[in-house]
Amino acid sequence: KRFKDQILVSILRVCAGEGGANKTQIVYSCTLNFHNVVPYMDLLIKNGLVEKDECRMARYKTTPKGEAALRCFRELEEMIPEMGGEAGALA
Repeated sequence: KRFKDQILVSILRVCAGEGGANKTQIVYSCTLNFHNVVPYMDLLIKNGLVEKDECRMARYKTTPKGEAALRCFRELEEMIPEMGGEAGALA
């Protein structure tokens, strides 16, 4: 079982890739399913961390605010190496 913050960070990382990611890429990269990915995407979009690009196929991209959040997370990982790259691993 993963914590919500682990899943959100994982999604931000996938969407930060070149050109963003579509829902299928997010689902498979983050080991989610199409049903439970929706509330996470809604939360990230609502808080301005990810934006939805409605070109041919909807793509999701990490915003500058989301990139700042990822940088903060990486700094936290450097301070606490035991986190093993995922938020909440110590909890």
